[in-house]
Amino acid sequence: MKNRVYKLIKRIIAKLYKLTNNHILQLFLMNITTKLFFCRGNSIEFDKKHNFYWLKNEKQYLFAVDKPYMNFDRCEMDQKFMSIFCYKYTPKQGDVILNIGAGIGSELTLLNRLVSDKGKIFNIEASLNCFKKIDALCRINNFRNNNNFNLAITNFEGDLWIEDEENYRINKTNRKAQGNKVKATTVDSFILVNRIKKIDFLKVNIEGAEFEMVDGMKNAIHIIDNIAISCHDFLNARDECITLKIKNFLTSNGFEVYQRTTGDQVLDSWIYGTK
Repeated sequence: MKNRVYKLIKRIIAKLYKLTNNHILQLFLMNITTKLFFCRGNSIEFDKKHNFYWLKNEKQYLFAVDKPYMNFDRCEMDQKFMSIFCYKYTPKQGDVILNIGAGIGSELTLLNRLVSDKGKIFNIEASLNCFKKIDALCRINNFRNNNNFNLAITNFEGDLWIEDEENYRINKTNRKAQGNKVKATTVDSFILVNRIKKIDFLKVNIEGAEFEMVDGMKNAIHIIDNIAISCHDFLNARDECITLKIKNFLTSNGFEVYQRTTGDQVLDSWIYGTK
């Protein structure tokens, strides 16, 4: 019943906005709806400077989106991220995290709570649109222990291009000069330039580019203790098996490797490695 009422209100808000084009009224109604149906502490705020919307819980800025939506719940989000990224290892206070393919930073509030101010997080994102949201999120939340980089991780130094799709989760890099140019680098070069001596947790979600990534981290792998990598074979049109390559690479470097078989294609794509 509650779900049906929410969907009805959502349609009403959409129609009202279409008829009136009243942005203030739309945001007002969305704020009431998200508090009623998801969490009393929820709010949605328009950022005029950046021209995007903040999804908030209490005083915490969770992440930014181009189009506002109401059905978000901080506790459910945290539980989801814990069950996916932290299936075999949960970052702890003081840890160093390398977050490759950080997206819009939707998991950053959780990761920052886990590592606290004593830890450090390196966020790497190829999409300029997503990177701007991550950078703004860290600034507005005063995440001083985060370092953000607009880079593409692959197996060479040079340039790649990325098309910013409406759904940022399917953004892919290419060498065909399609989209926005982004500097490409390797994990080995990245840790060298940034003088990183130890990585407690590596999280990777880069839409198929993980196949090339491992060719450029033959030195870095020795300073990494725990890994969670999404292997995008289900999105990959090539013949290469990303999952097999990742498993072999981790095993040959002394990791115990884990993969789930839940029947969920996306969830089962994640490979975990621990030393």
